[in-house]
Amino acid sequence: MRHDVKFKSKLHILIAASTIIRLLTACSLELGNDESYYRGYALHLQWNYFDHPPLVALLIRATTLNGFLNHELFFRLGSILCAAVNTYLIYAIAKKIAGERSAWFAACLFTFSFYSSIIAGTFILPDAPQLFFWLLSIWFMILITAGNPSVRNWILLGVCIGCCIMSKVHGIFLWVGFGGHILFGRRDLLRTPYLYISLLITLVTISPIYFWNLSNHFITYTYHKSRFGIFSKKPDLDDLLQQVFGSIFYNNPVNYFVYVLTIISLWKRKIVFPAVSKLLLWLSLPLILVLLFMSLFNDTLPHWSGPAYTCILILAAIWLDKLNMRRFPAPLIVSGILFLFVVVVGALAVNFLPFRIGSGDKKYLGKGDITLDMSGWKGFSGKFDSIYLSDARSGIMKPGATIISDYWFPAGHLDYYVARPHGINILAIGPLPDIHHYAWLNAYRKQLQKGDDAYFIYPSNYYGPPKSSLSGCFEKVDDSILCTQYRSGIPVRNFVIYRMHGALPDRLQIQRPGSF
Repeated sequence: MRHDVKFKSKLHILIAASTIIRLLTACSLELGNDESYYRGYALHLQWNYFDHPPLVALLIRATTLNGFLNHELFFRLGSILCAAVNTYLIYAIAKKIAGERSAWFAACLFTFSFYSSIIAGTFILPDAPQLFFWLLSIWFMILITAGNPSVRNWILLGVCIGCCIMSKVHGIFLWVGFGGHILFGRRDLLRTPYLYISLLITLVTISPIYFWNLSNHFITYTYHKSRFGIFSKKPDLDDLLQQVFGSIFYNNPVNYFVYVLTIISLWKRKIVFPAVSKLLLWLSLPLILVLLFMSLFNDTLPHWSGPAYTCILILAAIWLDKLNMRRFPAPLIVSGILFLFVVVVGALAVNFLPFRIGSGDKKYLGKGDITLDMSGWKGFSGKFDSIYLSDARSGIMKPGATIISDYWFPAGHLDYYVARPHGINILAIGPLPDIHHYAWLNAYRKQLQKGDDAYFIYPSNYYGPPKSSLSGCFEKVDDSILCTQYRSGIPVRNFVIYRMHGALPDRLQIQRPGSF
């Protein structure tokens, strides 16, 4: 009992300290490309979206009090709260399997993972609700396989897996892994009707994805099918290495090293692991291996496999405990130091880096500098507002001119940081694969009328001038003007503005629901 109290006290301190770090990080950084785009999900709720299921939108709606609280902290608050609960969940799961000491190590590994703490624990992405329901699902699977296959646990398992899929479709690998474990290790569970009831509950829970796609020509599947292929592409080692090294960094290189040693120990059977280890491997390896295979032929993102590594994380915590180290394991100390260093230096670099790391070419200034995704937009917003008001007063542009973008980012940033605070209309004009959810948002926005003026804006680190298909829809397009972003006195990016006069709406092809 004393040990339990000791580790619980440490857990509470860990959760409190890591939550403070996440809160400070959330307040110090502007929204990233994906975050500002997902904020658009929450403006008008749907049963599903072009790219993802809807739970991230509901999470944003909840923490912003239905959109009333418009600050980066409140957009990200759902992720931060999920991370705090997830730390307790990972502790509870590991404790159920192997005791308090393993649970404490698991909580530390989880906290020091950049994926768990930052990507899914600070930034507002679909990974935040996904990871929460992923861990809840694991909890109920362990209860069921450990001798408590109650109706309640089966029902809650079906709901949690359904909600995980409603966060991000990767959640389907929970049933893949659990099904594999049942078929090859627990066939007795095939005889219980509650297994099939649980699966049915999951199907009912995720049915909105199907019905939304049914009414939208299955556009989500069409889009993702066009992105990923195997037989029509040649293997690309660079994409594979990006997936591998990205996964190593996102999990924290020290953590990843411990994971590898744990898998080797499992393989060689040097240490006796709990029987539930087979279930955890089924819940981790299929998703990891599928993504590694896909990355040979496609450009995949390393954080997609993030939830799977939490299962290996639990095994790694048990492995560290089995080593019988008297003190806090050295790998966890190094992991924690590396985590703090990267988070602090990263946040400072975004706002104060005293040198340029992107392209120095004026035309592509800042290209390749990922820190620019979370800085500079607030400063540009004030500069553009001055230009916007001055142009209207002087008659250079007609009052009420619309902002136009031709890609989902920077449309998300322009929408949140430039258009929203100043009450300016914004549209995204281009093919559906370029503008994504803005095809639906366009339907809620004021449409261009004949003779209207508009501003086309893009940052120099992404994309370029308006394409001829867009500029040809206006009678006249002026030469561009630049607003330069400085960081620590160094020019790091240009915001390029085009004044476009006399809209010809008959030539515009604005994507809206039902037009594709």
